[in-house]
Amino acid sequence: MLRQLAMAWGWAVGTLSLIGLSVAAEPVDIGSNRELMLDDHLFSSVQRLGFRQHRPVEREVILDFSEPWEGRKAFGFSVTGYATVLSEPGRFRMYYASWYGHRLKPGDPSQQFTGYCESRDGIHWTRPNLNRVAFGGSKRNNILRQGGTTSHNFAPFIDTRPGVPANEKYKAVGGNGQAFAFVSADGLEWRKLVETPFLDGTEKALDRYGAIHWGNNPANPRAILDSHNLAFWDGARKRYVFFFRAHLPALDREGKEIKGTVRSVMMCTSKDFRTWSDIRPIDLGVPRQAWRTGLYTTSLQPYPRSPGLLIGFPLLTVPRRPFKGGSFGMSETGLMYSRDGERFTVTDEAFLPPGRDTRNWTKHGNMFGWGLARTASDEWSMYYHQHDHQKTMHLRRATLRLDGFVSLHAGRYPGGEAISRPLVFQGSELEINVSTGVGGGVRVGLIDAGSGQVIPGYEQSDEFYGDQIAHVVHWKGKKDLARIAGRAVRLKLTMYDADLYSLRFRH
Repeated sequence: MLRQLAMAWGWAVGTLSLIGLSVAAEPVDIGSNRELMLDDHLFSSVQRLGFRQHRPVEREVILDFSEPWEGRKAFGFSVTGYATVLSEPGRFRMYYASWYGHRLKPGDPSQQFTGYCESRDGIHWTRPNLNRVAFGGSKRNNILRQGGTTSHNFAPFIDTRPGVPANEKYKAVGGNGQAFAFVSADGLEWRKLVETPFLDGTEKALDRYGAIHWGNNPANPRAILDSHNLAFWDGARKRYVFFFRAHLPALDREGKEIKGTVRSVMMCTSKDFRTWSDIRPIDLGVPRQAWRTGLYTTSLQPYPRSPGLLIGFPLLTVPRRPFKGGSFGMSETGLMYSRDGERFTVTDEAFLPPGRDTRNWTKHGNMFGWGLARTASDEWSMYYHQHDHQKTMHLRRATLRLDGFVSLHAGRYPGGEAISRPLVFQGSELEINVSTGVGGGVRVGLIDAGSGQVIPGYEQSDEFYGDQIAHVVHWKGKKDLARIAGRAVRLKLTMYDADLYSLRFRH
């Protein structure tokens, strides 16, 4: 009884404390969108709670780069990278690069290849004999393309733009120093959309932002596009977007200007995948800085469960000598996101650091491929290269809970509470992705954003404890919220020994 009185008093105090919040704040219209707990974006007040980043769980090796055209037999180590994974009903596809020709003496850029694999479950992968490209006197291999510089980083995607022609359902970008656009009806037979590159290093914007001249474009050497560049249809913004490598001015880790540049990323946009404009560096919200925001890749993609959100696993590079081999620096995979497609946040913690295996302390350490694969009802699979440029190089799978990148975290009882900004939603139920300890719990209350008073009948929900991807919140056994849809409300979350990963209102 005393505990019940204390909780009731806590609700009263918590509700009264809303007077100190901005009652006139403009409501955020979240509709029925799923909101991930990546930061305090939704909240006006967070007390005794924190945001906790989670790491993927390492699983099995799914591909061993031991084919002759992948370099191990000729050079003693594999020369592959830049995997791209596409998800389709009943099938997953994988494309990846082999930089075989770069290791020949003299180098032969034309001897670069695009490999192709397929899987029914995202776990077991096969190399089909494509009989397309000859290597070592035989076409019995899984080489899809031999494209010179365009196979250096050939990156396909499935075009989800409404009304896209069937013969352009699959699109791709590729090119080292220049960017070419490709289209395909089936993901296997590719053709250039236009014979000339849509970005070639002569663009004035590159000079405006200080992209340096150096690289593999003999006509106009400039250090751009020598990475896993990628494009996709951004349905939330109704545009194609292209993210590409460029070397740009930056600060050192103490905040002083450095001589030279760091690896970074620029972007441009298009309405038709033919004409591109608005070339600019991506906005990280902070100055570009070595040791902090040196981006080798981004792996940005629309998050399938919340398409307005872009999520990425950038390869973050620092100028430190690798444990294995010699190069300009060493890398690990981070986490980045954007809610508007314009401003990007790179989190302060590594998503997957190299770990205790010293063979991953390399230039491309734990480099993630592009694409998320739904391999179970409650998890994503993602794929990353390990043992870069070594005889044991391979591609490994990892898994992560749906929406499980970051959680709003509460310690043991009494935990803490969070009060949202004014929200307007559509739907009749509140769904939460949540896990608790055996002594944990989560309750939700609804407060009128105008008056700051608890909405009768929704003072606090029935307590949830357990672990569910899609728990529907109930108030005294009832879940229907239809009568307050479209009304500006605040959520009040009371949590202890719990992690909240996402929420959404649904029909």
